[in-house]
Amino acid sequence: ILEENNGTLLPTQAWRILSGDDDMFLQIQCAVFKGKDRTVFVDKREYNGPVAEQIEQAYQFVLRNIHLGAKMNGVFRNDIYEIPPIAIRELIVNAVTHRNYLEPACIQIAIYDNRLEVTSPGSLPMGMTIEKMKAGQSRIRNHALARAFSYMNIIENWGSGILKVIDACKK
Repeated sequence: ILEENNGTLLPTQAWRILSGDDDMFLQIQCAVFKGKDRTVFVDKREYNGPVAEQIEQAYQFVLRNIHLGAKMNGVFRNDIYEIPPIAIRELIVNAVTHRNYLEPACIQIAIYDNRLEVTSPGSLPMGMTIEKMKAGQSRIRNHALARAFSYMNIIENWGSGILKVIDACKK
């Protein structure tokens, strides 16, 4: 995340992303909409700052704004979200890790009456397909960021995120 230039260590783009160093596109926008389209906002937030904090804030926003039920296990209550928290976490982390940071847009998380959408700027990396992702393949676009996230225990760096999402949602 630092590179040497004429004997001086300088921050890289990965440093700016990790530290939240002042860029309007390094944010996550979250919103809840009434109905099935973006016509009426119910709530919206924009999270800035260090990207790990943005991930946590966006994750908590989604949990606060989706339905929560319960399953009784004897005398004990187990909370059950309509979307598995592990799937929410993985979608947000993947959006941040694999986005195209050259695109001048924000990650957006939209909650509708019938779905959750996580939109990350940029298309799939060259050669990557949805089928390959479902098979557990990964193509890292942001290597320095992925190494930092792996060190921080945010990702495993094995291409297992989408598989976790699919498995959790099936269950």
